[in-house]
Amino acid sequence: MRNLTTIIQFIDQTFTSLIFIPMCFILYCRFFPSKERNKRMHIFYQVCVILVILFLLRYFCDKFIFTAVNYPRFTDSGLFPLIQAIFYPEV
Repeated sequence: MRNLTTIIQFIDQTFTSLIFIPMCFILYCRFFPSKERNKRMHIFYQVCVILVILFLLRYFCDKFIFTAVNYPRFTDSGLFPLIQAIFYPEV
């Protein structure tokens, strides 16, 4: 279980560190639109949008839901090890 927690924390840290790549691609597509976008480019754009939405959802949960004030509410949850690994790594 400890290894799984470490793996989840590593994935979360990597995701939050490298999210600027899809964001830059979305900005590039918005500011420099090309007339011919093939299907592969469109699918990659949609994947980037989904990744950014997931990041924004994770950021919202981190800053407004899973705060130190609400910590006691989540200790009884069955998903507490996962929540603790992502949002409370220092505890």
